[in-house]
Amino acid sequence: MHFLEGKDVTLICKYTGNVQNLQWYRQYPGSKPENLILYFETSPKSEPSLRLTAAADKVDKHMNLTISSTEVKDSAMYYCALQPTVTGNTTAPYKN
Repeated sequence: MHFLEGKDVTLICKYTGNVQNLQWYRQYPGSKPENLILYFETSPKSEPSLRLTAAADKVDKHMNLTISSTEVKDSAMYYCALQPTVTGNTTAPYKN
């Protein structure tokens, strides 16, 4: 995905099944994944210091992560998970 610096970008994660927790991770090359935001139930969740907002639509089964005023440092791999997933060897993604 490409985006212009300074613009907002929204990542969309689609899922199946019923879930209580939704989570976003970010991973820079050569680094371990970091937990960005954990979303419970129905209320939007934001992390202003990271310029992040997560919102889920449980009817259409997707969760959005919006990064506000993107910066070069936002260039990374982003992962969504239906529950906390990154455990054990955190130098590489682990599929639970």
